[in-house]
Amino acid sequence: MSLLKGAIALIVGISTCVGFFFHKSEPPKNGNAKQETIQERTYPQGYFRLPMDIPVAIAGTFGELRPNHFHTGLDFKTQQKTGFPIYAVADGYISRLRVQIWAFGNAAYIDHPNGYTSVYAHMMKFAPRLEEALRRAQASRESFEVDFNLLPTDLIVKKGELIGYSGDTGSSGGPHLHFEIRDTKSEEPINPLLFGLPVADTKRPFIKGFYVYPLNDSSTVNGSNVRAGFPIVNKGIGEYAVSQASAINVNGQIGFGVITDDMQDGAGNLNGIYSIELKRDEQTVYKAVFDHLDFNLQRCINSYIDYHSFQLNKNFIQKSFVDPGNKLPIFKITPNSGIQSFEIEGNYKFEYIVKDVAGNTSSLTFNVNGTGIKKRFSHPAKAGTTQFYWDKENRFTSENMIATFPVGCFFDDFNFEFKMGSKVYGAYSNLYSVHNKSVPINKPYTLQIKPDASLSVPEKAVIVNDSRTYQGGEYENGYVKAQLKGFGTYYLMADTIAPRITPLNIINEKNMAALSSITFRVGDMLSGVKEWKGMIDGEWVLFEMNGKTGVLKHTFTSKTTSGKHTLQLVVTDMKNNSALYEAEFYR
Repeated sequence: MSLLKGAIALIVGISTCVGFFFHKSEPPKNGNAKQETIQERTYPQGYFRLPMDIPVAIAGTFGELRPNHFHTGLDFKTQQKTGFPIYAVADGYISRLRVQIWAFGNAAYIDHPNGYTSVYAHMMKFAPRLEEALRRAQASRESFEVDFNLLPTDLIVKKGELIGYSGDTGSSGGPHLHFEIRDTKSEEPINPLLFGLPVADTKRPFIKGFYVYPLNDSSTVNGSNVRAGFPIVNKGIGEYAVSQASAINVNGQIGFGVITDDMQDGAGNLNGIYSIELKRDEQTVYKAVFDHLDFNLQRCINSYIDYHSFQLNKNFIQKSFVDPGNKLPIFKITPNSGIQSFEIEGNYKFEYIVKDVAGNTSSLTFNVNGTGIKKRFSHPAKAGTTQFYWDKENRFTSENMIATFPVGCFFDDFNFEFKMGSKVYGAYSNLYSVHNKSVPINKPYTLQIKPDASLSVPEKAVIVNDSRTYQGGEYENGYVKAQLKGFGTYYLMADTIAPRITPLNIINEKNMAALSSITFRVGDMLSGVKEWKGMIDGEWVLFEMNGKTGVLKHTFTSKTTSGKHTLQLVVTDMKNNSALYEAEFYR
């Protein structure tokens, strides 16, 4: 084991030597020219095979923009069906198996001797050897959800060996395989397409929107101090330009942003791009490359995009200027954080260059006129606001409420707003509006609310938002405390009601001989289902949960022989309210 780990560490050390390399792409058959793709590192080519043998159709790419996170792998479409064989992409061993109600659902991890780990998620089921190891772990823990590591000698696999079948488990929005390649040592996800996987791509990225941002009180865009959008013209073959009828007159500190996406051959899905470069008079002033990411920085996507615009319109404007608290590894060239200064009169030529991994390239050209006209806008802070700083701890207290924000909780400084509203029906506190939803959060903060005297069971108190959605909450030292990831309106409720258990195919004294399983639908009114335990004749049995439908299912095994049996099912919510279902049945 130590020799294997040592070899992996050596290979990782070699593979992560930093430097820019240029990956040359062949011209596509349609004649559209490709450009070289810039990489920071070199990766083994041809080492990994595709994880499935069906025709390749990509529904999501690495770095694609998603709510609150970047996509960290490739989504392979499976013809809107489940059950396609999934194969190990290279020799290695099963290092981890995980089952979750949400997120990845059924997932397998393979460590390879070259220092990388491949990940396969949303699987319907595992191959028999893996399934056997999973069932042992679930039984020993008496839990459907498990996450466990294996030794290098436990489950060795060869390249092309069956490891499972494609599915739709976890938070999947439809049948597909989510596939990742990670650095084994750092667990950093890496763009799988950089490993030379045979994914056809002759299509250029699309550029669909362009925006100009005044970044302080003395910056202007066409005389205004608010963001302005400008129409763009598709000139054909990947060439875009801002309409000549739209003058861009600016002064002061200015930022730019674009809406752009891409598409691969074989599918019509709009996916993410690989790199964005901005040039000013032919000099690169900003470059972002989606070659690798950091799971600890996923919420930095809300700083990378125009978060306020996303909240209003659900569009992803990719900014070409960087907030001080955004430490994403995608930023390769950002002098002055990508902010462009226009203090004197002059005309400047700009060009966006957008690429995919295959080297297909599109560009957007535009001219900017520096007016040299100084103008200052007055934006006085609202009465009662408090200045918050991104690089310091911030704390705010009000009547029966405390909010504590750690260093790095925000991406930039801002004026914090707070309002307190009257108690609503069913609440055990006032309503507390903690700033507003237009400002993103990088790290969770702590909110504490003191319940009013009418709450007789403080241990059952929970924090909810203005949609009455559970946000967590534990009673401690007179306050209900929770870790939150967003601004909004919050208050206290109490969860004293047990979960619901609805039998779907069983009643007391039923003969189940002709059935292969027992099924229930379960749910909870407020805090949500935390755990469940099923027993037949006093022994734990596995009940699998489908989070999308709320269905619990136990599939009979040979242990449930013919004759009379007793079933017990206990379902418990997050505040430890429990419901019990009991029945006798026959096999």
